[in-house]
Amino acid sequence: MTKVLLLSKNHTIEPNLENILQRVNAEFYCSSSLFYQAKEHIQVIQYFSLVIICDTISNVELTQYIKGIKDCGIPLFRMGNKSQIGATEFAWLDNDIDYWIEPGDSDSEIIDKIARASFYKKQTVQPAKEEGFSGQNYSNFINRLSKRELQLLVYLYEANGDTVAREILCQKMWQKKMSHAGFSNLSAIAKRLKLKMLAAGIDTEGMGSSWGQGYFLQAPFLQFLKNNDFDKYLTIISQTVETQCEVTTQTEN
Repeated sequence: MTKVLLLSKNHTIEPNLENILQRVNAEFYCSSSLFYQAKEHIQVIQYFSLVIICDTISNVELTQYIKGIKDCGIPLFRMGNKSQIGATEFAWLDNDIDYWIEPGDSDSEIIDKIARASFYKKQTVQPAKEEGFSGQNYSNFINRLSKRELQLLVYLYEANGDTVAREILCQKMWQKKMSHAGFSNLSAIAKRLKLKMLAAGIDTEGMGSSWGQGYFLQAPFLQFLKNNDFDKYLTIISQTVETQCEVTTQTEN
């Protein structure tokens, strides 16, 4: 699956671009902080197949931070008008930009560029060393999880590799009927969970998603959790949920 990092000051993705990413079944994450802190989070950025710098980020800012992003070694896209920039003092930026997404580009042209960039990443990335999960990985990972991230992980763990529907996850986590806001929150939590897996040195492929359906855990990651006595968190989360239900009932009464 193609993983796209969108660097933007506005977390509302341009509708046409969002539609294109969904059509190619791409997983995408939007951030502003990673643009300014690329040097400190190279490993996180390298998780993605490609980076798209949106037009909400100015060329002035791009001149200051583009080197840090390029050093991550993945294809770099820029939204904007290439010819207009070529006539300014920022023309040199084109040397560091691999692909342009211009206003006149058709959907098929953008899809083709994304496909070529994804193929480039697969061909040039260094093979990862085969190493198992370690206890240190586990500690670094678990200790950084928020309550919601831990909840999501527990519910997926309970499913033992089966896909858990988004509707069910929303009901479990918020004790409410599904809603658009709930789906958005769930998606954000899942993305943060994957980023924390990466930061702890854990393969993010351990957690999978079925587009528009739900999430699941892969067998190797499930076994890793079992080997580290993750079952104890089932009781903790169950007690938390029971407390939430009691509070909700008292409020309704």
